[in-house]
Amino acid sequence: MKRKLAVVGVGSAGLLSLIHFCTWLDDSWEIYSIHNPAKPILGIGESTNGGFVGLLERGTHFFLGNESDLDALDATLKFGSKFEGWRDNSWVNPLLDGNTAIHFNNFHFKDFVYERLEKLWPKQFRVIEGDVTNVSNRPDNVVVTIDGAEHTFDFLIDCMGFPTSYENYTMSDCTPVNRCQIHNVTDFQYEPYTDHIATKHGWMFGVPLKSRKTYGYMYNDSITSKEEVGEDMKQILGVDSLEDKEFVFKCYYTNNLVEGRVCKNGNKALFFEPLVANSIFVYIYAARLFYDYMMAGVCAEKTNAAFVKAVQEMEDVISYYYQGGSNHDSKFWKEATKKTKKRLDKRKEFKDMMAAYKTLKSKGVLHTAPAYGFSPITWEIVDEQMGYGYIS
Repeated sequence: MKRKLAVVGVGSAGLLSLIHFCTWLDDSWEIYSIHNPAKPILGIGESTNGGFVGLLERGTHFFLGNESDLDALDATLKFGSKFEGWRDNSWVNPLLDGNTAIHFNNFHFKDFVYERLEKLWPKQFRVIEGDVTNVSNRPDNVVVTIDGAEHTFDFLIDCMGFPTSYENYTMSDCTPVNRCQIHNVTDFQYEPYTDHIATKHGWMFGVPLKSRKTYGYMYNDSITSKEEVGEDMKQILGVDSLEDKEFVFKCYYTNNLVEGRVCKNGNKALFFEPLVANSIFVYIYAARLFYDYMMAGVCAEKTNAAFVKAVQEMEDVISYYYQGGSNHDSKFWKEATKKTKKRLDKRKEFKDMMAAYKTLKSKGVLHTAPAYGFSPITWEIVDEQMGYGYIS
C-alpha cells in the first residue's frame, strides 16, 4: 500500500512543498494537494532567488530560456535587488554563484505547477478540492476532514495561511514596519531587479512582472498615517490616486516547525516583510527539513532547532539593512535605526558570524558560510555598499 503525504493550501509555500516532495519521493508515495478553490490567495507578485528556480527546474522542468514558461507565470528575470535612497548612490545586491531568479505572478502559479506535476509525476501527484475543517494529528497518521468526509494520511504539511493563535510562536522584533500600501502600474521601464526604495516613511518594494509592476510601501502605522504614506507614494510614482489595497501584518515564526506528523509552512510557519525575498528561502528550507524528519529519522528537536536558527538569521538580515539608516532624516528612520541596532547588539550569533567573516577575508578565503542567512560574499558586498565596516 502506498504511503500518503498531504499538502494543504496552494499559496507559494504549498506549491513549493508539492514540487519538492513530488521530486524527491518515489512512486511508493502519493502526494495530495488539498485546497478550497473558493478561498483566495494573497496575490501581489513575488520576488524569488536561485533556489526557487532550481527547485522549479527539477520538479516542473521550468526553463529560464523558454519564453513560454516565463509567459505562463507572467514572469520576468531577476539578477538581484536594487537599492535606491539607502545611500547616495543606487547599488545592486546581485545574485551570486551563477544564479538567475524570477519575479512571478502568484495567481498563475497553481495552474502552472498542477499542469507540470500531473504530466511529470502522474504516479505520485493527486488533488482533492474541498474545505478543510479539522486536522487530527495522531501517533500513527493524520486524519483530515474535507467537506465533512475524513481522509487519512501518513504526514501532512499545513500551508493554510495565518495562524488562528500565536501560542508557541515567537513575535519578531527584527523590523520597524507593520503595514503595506499596494499599487500596480502597467507603464514602467523594466529592469531585472527587485526594487528596494528607501522613502521618508519606510521603504518601497517594486516587483516587475510582464503584465504590470507591483509596488508596496512598507511603513509603521504608529509613526506615520495612511494618508501621509499615500501622498508620498503618489508623488514617488507620479500618479493621482492609489488602489484601495493594503496589508496590516505582524512578523512571527513558529517555535515548532514539526509536531508529530504535521509540518507547518508558509504563513502558518512564519511571516516576514519581503526584504530581499527572505520568506522564499525559508519555505524551501522548511520543506527540506521535513523531508529529513520523515525519511532520515531526524528528531523533532533537531528539526525545530534548525528551523529557528535559520529564521533568526533571516531576522538578522532584515535588521542589518535597517540599522544603518537611509538618506532620509525622518522620525521613521530614527526609530528604525535605533530599534534594529539595539537588536543586533544583543545578538551574539550575529557578532560571531561577522567576526568569522572578517577573519576569513583577512586570510583571503571569504567563500565558506558559517550561517544559513547570506553567502559570505553577499555580506561583504552589502557591508561595503552600506558603509558598515563589519567585514571590510
